[in-house]
Formats: sequence, structure tokens, C-alpha cells
Amino acid sequence: LNAMNALRKSNTLCDVTLRVEHKDFPAHRIVLAACSDYFCAMFTSELSEKDKPYVDIQGLTASTMEILLDFVYTETVHVTVENVQELLPAACLLQLKGVKQACCEFLESQLDPSNCLGIRDFAETHNCVDLMQAAEVFSQKHFPEVVQHEEFILLNQEEVEKLIKCDEIQVDSEEPVFEAVINWVKHSKKEREASLPELLQYVRMPLLTPRYITDVIDTEPFIRCSLQCRDLVDEAKKFHLRPELRSQMQGPRTRARLDMIYVSGGFDGSRRHTSMERYDPNIDQWSMLGDMQTAREGAGLVVANGVIYCLG
Repeated sequence: LNAMNALRKSNTLCDVTLRVEHKDFPAHRIVLAACSDYFCAMFTSELSEKDKPYVDIQGLTASTMEILLDFVYTETVHVTVENVQELLPAACLLQLKGVKQACCEFLESQLDPSNCLGIRDFAETHNCVDLMQAAEVFSQKHFPEVVQHEEFILLNQEEVEKLIKCDEIQVDSEEPVFEAVINWVKHSKKEREASLPELLQYVRMPLLTPRYITDVIDTEPFIRCSLQCRDLVDEAKKFHLRPELRSQMQGPRTRARLDMIYVSGGFDGSRRHTSMERYDPNIDQWSMLGDMQTAREGAGLVVANGVIYCLG
């Protein structure tokens, strides 16, 4: 390939010229066809470009074409923050899988709460499934930070709904979810206020503390002005005031996010155990955790401030 690249750069034995933005790029058909399904189809089918000495390439810049040709002849590509947004679409257009993969890996390494939603949309546009999933998981894992940035505020209602209804978003409580919705509405009150009741359906208010419900939610003007929102708040209050009715109120708003089942100790017929196991229903998998200091059977588990205590 190094020899072929030297021939290309000296315009030796080249049999086609690619024209991009009025700039000419001499190349070899066989090399282009071997690396790109796009060029293979162009030069081996009955397309008009099959025998033309010059081929116009639309949809990319001359600087991007230079990078792509270097990859075709050297199998190396340098992806940067400055070129990735042009390079990935161009790689998709010319069906250069290696460049597309390099761009996706680079973007995944750049994921941040400030850009993960944009990268997710960019990946979806160009059918980069693995990158899209990685960005989705990142946005769920860093939800409290993600909603502080402009990309979240600029989402449309459907996109906000998709994010906040997800069981996998990682939050210590529903407070950041409620506050994210309110802040999104406040950003463009006139256009978004009507969306609040529908979005609030996906905030799991029964899981909030009674104090937060009365001190924060009850005093929010948007809530006070909407009968539908008030009904959802009343449901949350009822969940706390009438614990005997909780079994009848079970539904999406009363289900904890990222549910896990924990099992401690036990008795196998001959001895007690110190083991602690966790079941993740989302992936149908058990995993071993650290052992308890004391072997126990028939003990109870309680959670306080994110810590599990084993009693008895």
C-alpha cells in the first residue's frame, strides 16, 4: 500500500480522477473498489461513472476527501474534534467501514454530560448503533449532570419523555427528575407549559419524601395552576398517607428505578452463611457481593440513606 500511495501522490498509473469542490484527486480504480463498496459498485456496474476518467463526488469537502484517500491507501486515519463531524458522514457516504468505526470509537471516548445527547442523535442519524447505545447508557448513568446542560433543555417533548420514563436512569431520588422537567418547561414557558401534565406522568412522585412534596412541589406555580398536575401530586400524598392502599396503587410511578433483589445469608441444612447476592432483573443475572461479617439466617434487610443493614 505504501508503494501504491506513492504512485497516487505522483499521479502515476492512476486511471480515475475524483473531483471534490473543484479539486482533483488522482487515484486507482482497483484500490478504491477494494476498500469501498461505494466505489466497487460505481466501477463494476453499469453506472455512468464506470468508464469516465473524472468522477464528481458530492456531499463532502476536499479536505475530508484527502483524509479518506489517505485511509484507503494507508489504512490509517487521524480523527479529531475538528474533523469528526464531517468525516463520519463522508465515511458513511463512501462506505468506508474502517473510518466509520474509528469515528465512532473517537466519539465514544469523548462522551460527556454536555454532549452525550447530541452524540446520540448524531449516531442515530448515521446508523451507528453501538455508538448510539453507548451514548444512551451514558446519558442514563449521568442523568443529574446531563439535565444541567443546554442539550437537554433543547430537547423536544417526545425526547424528554423518552429519557425520564426510562427505568435505567441512575438517580438517588426522583428530585432531579422532577426538577429537570420543571426547568425544561421554564426555558420556554409559553410553548411548553401545556406539556407539563403529560411529562409529569413519568416522574415517580410517590417515591419522593413527603417533605419534598409539600415544601417544593406544592409550592411550584406550574403545579398549582394545573388540575391534572394536582391530581398527580394528590396521588403521591395518598401513597404516603394511606400505606395500607399501596398494594392497590402499584404501577409505573411507584416502581423504583434500577430495581435489584438482595439476598443475604441463609441456611443450607448444616450451616449458616455469610454470603450476599444480588439479582438484576434487567439482565436476568445474579452476582456475588461482599460477605457479611456474621453468618445469619432468617434475618431482615432494611435500607437507610442508600446503605443496606442486615438485622437479626
